[in-house]
Amino acid sequence: MSISSTTRTQRLTLIAIFSAISFGLMLFPQVPLIPGADFLKLDFSIVPILIAGYWLNTSAAIWTIVLRTVLKLILANEGVNTYLGLPVNLVAVIVFALIMFWVMPQFKTKNIVKSVLAVIVATLGLTVAAVIMNWFVAVPLYAKFAHFDIEKIIGLTQYFVAMVLPFNLIQGAIWGVVSLSVLSILRPLQNSLNS
Repeated sequence: MSISSTTRTQRLTLIAIFSAISFGLMLFPQVPLIPGADFLKLDFSIVPILIAGYWLNTSAAIWTIVLRTVLKLILANEGVNTYLGLPVNLVAVIVFALIMFWVMPQFKTKNIVKSVLAVIVATLGLTVAAVIMNWFVAVPLYAKFAHFDIEKIIGLTQYFVAMVLPFNLIQGAIWGVVSLSVLSILRPLQNSLNS
């Protein structure tokens, strides 16, 4: 679906719907992937973001990310955990989505090689972004404001090698597989909206 084939109202409505669904998926289900790191939880809020990007455009995906983040701040704020964790999540989601759109600008069900490549590159980008954000933002700010010093409690090497790296690699792969599967299933709906 291109911008020219949708009215402004339809586009805004779809962005609002995708944002609400993405916000809901931030809350449930939340799945811990790494034993001993229950605070690192997989959610599926990326799925409607990628749908917004592939059905509309990259701008719609970014607006979906922004709106679901604002909804989280307003409606499901958990205090320090939200203020410190949300920026890390925000950057990770943006990086993953933008790389997906860059490597695979159009979603085509028959282009499996490009889909796999997009997921791999986006997962690597997500992982690098998560490491940088944790190193420079999450770790020092949690120590300062939440009195949770990861360096002293877990150890930085243990935290990054045994938790952050595997979590984000697994998360990226799951995000990619689930999102592309949902996009494939919803292809008839996309075609009907485009007609």
